[in-house]
Amino acid sequence: MKKFIAALFVVIMTNTLFAAEVPWETLKSLDFDTKTKKNVIKPELQKILGKEISIKGFMMPLDYEAKEVVEFLFMPYVPACMHVPPPPANQLVLVKMKKGAKIKPSFYPIELTGTLAVEANADLESSFKMEGIKIRELKDFTPPPTAAPKGVHP
Repeated sequence: MKKFIAALFVVIMTNTLFAAEVPWETLKSLDFDTKTKKNVIKPELQKILGKEISIKGFMMPLDYEAKEVVEFLFMPYVPACMHVPPPPANQLVLVKMKKGAKIKPSFYPIELTGTLAVEANADLESSFKMEGIKIRELKDFTPPPTAAPKGVHP
């Protein structure tokens, strides 16, 4: 019985101390049914909604002049210039940092930890919202070569 309780404690602590790392492919699985006008959430995505996760990508501050931000867009590849199409809505996350948390904008890749929800934002054309808990710069991270949409120039 003591071994069972100890094992259960380790499992609980592991799940609360370490956020599950999620690939962008999981977010890409979100689809929109044009007939019903509703999101189609696949089981793999449903498992992570409302849970603390971590995901690697790039920040695009919504206020370029601020020294610290509380809100930004998060995407799988480097934000591109204005004549390149933005990521599709299921690859764009509106992040609002947890109350009281301010972070410095980063143009390096980051690992973002927070709680993910499906919540469309028509103004920003995003399908997801995340309450950010923390970010960590990844100076040695290279995104997968297929992360950017076709036609994007270097």
